[in-house]
Amino acid sequence: MNKLFSILAAALCAAMITAPAEAKKRAKPAADGQAQEQQQGGEDGGKESGGIPRYVPFPHNRNFTLKEINGKAPPVEMWINIDSTGRANGFSGCKNWSGVFVIGPDRLGPRAMPATNERQCDGALAGIERDYWGVLLSGPYWDVKGDTLTLKGFKGGVLKFERSL
Repeated sequence: MNKLFSILAAALCAAMITAPAEAKKRAKPAADGQAQEQQQGGEDGGKESGGIPRYVPFPHNRNFTLKEINGKAPPVEMWINIDSTGRANGFSGCKNWSGVFVIGPDRLGPRAMPATNERQCDGALAGIERDYWGVLLSGPYWDVKGDTLTLKGFKGGVLKFERSL
């Protein structure tokens, strides 16, 4: 019985090792220009062929200043910072806040409602702050391109942050 298992295990290992090599041999070779573009990362920023994007880690321990909220520049400096444990803090226009976020491969979600200091502000700024929290608490999709962090709200709204010092 043990001999049968060892033979089957050896055959399975051999099949697992040779299958990828045979698949590469059967694949059609790319044109010279395409092969060079794929080796250098190409125009798609180094994404793998077949439409599968490479994993981009969340930019922990960096300060990001809000540059756009739904396509408009904010009237005051608003910012966010999330460390590697998910602890976050920031300024939302009227209030300083802190909380804990769960960071997924492309989604960001609050573990609980972030704590804020209570402070009143004028109507226009309060509306902008409401939009900010609407995106941040909706479990937004996040994307990083260079120094830009984009948060897209689950039900709409976009926050574009730039890395700051």
